[in-house]
Amino acid sequence: MLHGREAERAVIDRLVTDARAGRSGAVVVRGEAGIGKSALLRYAADTAEGMRILRGVGVETEVGLAFAGLHLLLGSFADRIAALPPLQAEALRGVFGLTEARPAERFMVGLATLSLLSELAEDRPLLCVIDDAHWLDQASADALLFASRRLDAEGIVMILGARDGVPFAAPGLPDLRLGGLSRAAGAALLAEHPTGLAPHVRDQILDEAQGNPLALLELPGALTAAQRAGELPVEAFRLGAQQLSGRLEEQFAQRLRALPERSRLLVLIAAAEESGALDVVLDAAKILGASLDDLEPVEIDGLVGFVDGRLTFRHPLVRSAAYREATVTRRLAVHRALAEVSGARGDQDRRTWHLSAAAIGPDEELAADLERIAEQAFARGGHAAVAAAYQRSAQLTPDTERRAERLARAAEAAADAGQTQVAAALDEQIVASTARPDVLARLAKMRITLAQEQEHGAQAVELAEVAARIAGEAPAEAAFLFLNAIVSAWSAGDVPAITGLAARTAAGSRDPLLTGATSAIARLADGATAPLLDLMDSIGADPERGPRERLILHSWLSWVADAEAAHDEALAIVRECRARGAIGALPKALLYAGRAQWLLGRFRDVEVTASEGLRIAQDTERTHYGRHLAGLLACVAAIQGDEARCKELTDDILRHGITESGTEALDARDLLDLSLGRHEEVLRWSVRDVSSGLFAMNRTYFHLAAHVEAAVRAGRPELAAEPSSSLTAWARATGQPWVTAVALRCQALLAEGEAAERLFGQAVRLHGSSMVPFEQARTELLYGEWLRRARRRAEARPRLRSALEIFLRLGATPWAERASTELRATGETPQAREQAPDLLAQLTAQELQVVRLAAAGMSNRDIAGQMFLSPRTVSHHLYKAYPKLGVASRHELARMDLR
Repeated sequence: MLHGREAERAVIDRLVTDARAGRSGAVVVRGEAGIGKSALLRYAADTAEGMRILRGVGVETEVGLAFAGLHLLLGSFADRIAALPPLQAEALRGVFGLTEARPAERFMVGLATLSLLSELAEDRPLLCVIDDAHWLDQASADALLFASRRLDAEGIVMILGARDGVPFAAPGLPDLRLGGLSRAAGAALLAEHPTGLAPHVRDQILDEAQGNPLALLELPGALTAAQRAGELPVEAFRLGAQQLSGRLEEQFAQRLRALPERSRLLVLIAAAEESGALDVVLDAAKILGASLDDLEPVEIDGLVGFVDGRLTFRHPLVRSAAYREATVTRRLAVHRALAEVSGARGDQDRRTWHLSAAAIGPDEELAADLERIAEQAFARGGHAAVAAAYQRSAQLTPDTERRAERLARAAEAAADAGQTQVAAALDEQIVASTARPDVLARLAKMRITLAQEQEHGAQAVELAEVAARIAGEAPAEAAFLFLNAIVSAWSAGDVPAITGLAARTAAGSRDPLLTGATSAIARLADGATAPLLDLMDSIGADPERGPRERLILHSWLSWVADAEAAHDEALAIVRECRARGAIGALPKALLYAGRAQWLLGRFRDVEVTASEGLRIAQDTERTHYGRHLAGLLACVAAIQGDEARCKELTDDILRHGITESGTEALDARDLLDLSLGRHEEVLRWSVRDVSSGLFAMNRTYFHLAAHVEAAVRAGRPELAAEPSSSLTAWARATGQPWVTAVALRCQALLAEGEAAERLFGQAVRLHGSSMVPFEQARTELLYGEWLRRARRRAEARPRLRSALEIFLRLGATPWAERASTELRATGETPQAREQAPDLLAQLTAQELQVVRLAAAGMSNRDIAGQMFLSPRTVSHHLYKAYPKLGVASRHELARMDLR
């Protein structure tokens, strides 16, 4: 019986009840060692009668074995993998060792895990309980957490137990934190396990245990019979919260010391053998002179149990106590014995890991075997396991240069796994020990990745220096670094550096993408856009180029091409990402698509695109792009007048000032404040802060235009001159008509009389040749306001009517109200319009995306594959959407206008 856990049991009961009704959920049960996490997970399994139950466990000594935990949980269902979409099935077969693994997208395994769990839940609800999740190998944890975050309507419950003090990040999942039991509940637990405690001794145990159930059960064992009976005094344990775990481990260690030597040896072998397989433990024990009979004292003591052919420990602290208590000599002997057994059974990877644990000096043969394991883990997408294997391989490598290369590969893998501190520490260690060009290039590329996620740019000078050092021996790598140096120089606004770097890249590379890209980007600084457009066309026609190569250049394309072309190219990249299973690249591709949709005034599409991108960015830990996408959603909220949602999406992004990934968030706040007449709020963000450093020649033209308008309307035109000048320069560089129109609008706001009218007129004409309706409406509005203030009301009305019409069509409510107010001020009352109910507005962004794909004729399974959901979640979204739209079938959907 679980004492004192009524609230926690209610959470579990609700999850199980929901699963029976077809709803899914997940929770991470957290707490200190011995607090009752495992007991709560057992309670969940006991209450899930009639459900399919999967049990998994993380094992400390398995953290370096990629997908070991996932295989333990799902490996027995390999026959169901055939039902998955081909890319997912291939990924899962590869990580389970059923086929030769090919390099796969890291998160494709997570998607395949979701699909397999959904498949297993088709005939009955599914409960997954995973104890000691903090000891899962990183690849398994990533896959299971990815799947858990995307659960919706499959009838699946995922419950993970994680111990305090051991890192286990599970962003996006709720925590269920276990505290100590109440005194009454603790007393009830003691009463259920009588040990002959005198009343005052029982009270002391209750005080010392601090409500920890394991402590309540184990601390009495530290007392003699006379002490338990109160006949001898009991010295206070004097345990603080941090000491309790150590005290319990010591208690287990004392019990281990009381066992016969060969029994302790068996426990040590079980602690060192992560699988817990009894036959493996006994084979190793035989080599070291122990046998099955030696296990009996351990079982009688209750320190280990036996379930499904595996030895299980009463608590993870028993395992750690057994390993810590053993001498170094004994540990090395145990690992050598386990290596011999693993080799005899054909498990070369476990043999290698056990031999590496037994190694006491450099060993190139063993280091090479670990390198092979790392390469296999890389093919399966287990980046943390790759890092661990390369790092241990490097430690055993006698040659200095070879060691540096392996450490560099470890650093790369650690960065890919999100272990930025490990990667940075290895980087420092390597730089001081080698001058090898290929190693330096690897490190430089890794720093580029880390710099982007950590919100600071890689330094152009540093990258160029590394590129120059390696150009003779590694020209292709040098060219890549020169290209990224150009990117960094562009972000820093260092135009002179761009031209020089482009020349060096062209001289050092035979890759037409790199030479063409650097040349095209350099020409952009002079306002020439044709080379970049031609290069994008050639890449799109090259089957060898993937989405990542095209994404390198698309951010520039969006500045120099018309919005329609940028939109079409972005959607092409999105389709390619989906087809290739390149989930990690999707947030960036969807961001570019969303930006183009914003310019085109397709705000409903922006909601769908950015919502999907944000969800995937959160699932794949692409924080940088997640901020951009959240800001894009905030822009839509701003023009719709939803102040609460706009602030909710932008507050966290802007709290620490402006960063590169905060450009859309700043745009959203500008739009919101302008629409509400809060001009001083717009001026609060200094143009110099926004348009210097990372932001020079970047996505800041929206803020520049907002700053000019706010300064003029606040009666502080002196603050508008600099941003207007910057915007004019940017318009010349891009050559885009709509950017030029916005620049002319800003100049008009600062001009007077005929000059202002001429500039407004030019701006309106240029808007007519582009497809950026929101900016066109803003120009018409400001022109109409200027005409009205000049007492030219009749001329103002057509401008204001046009602005009102566009704002209403776009759903820009506060802007439409402003245009209506201005129109009334001219003496014209805007005609009341009867608008049909907007049925699509009732749908969530995900529901709208599902119904659009269903209307296009896609099956639920195909939609699930494209949206990275389960088929049952797709069915659930359709079930909710049909009544909102007043339809009952796909056939009716196909006849609707879902734009």
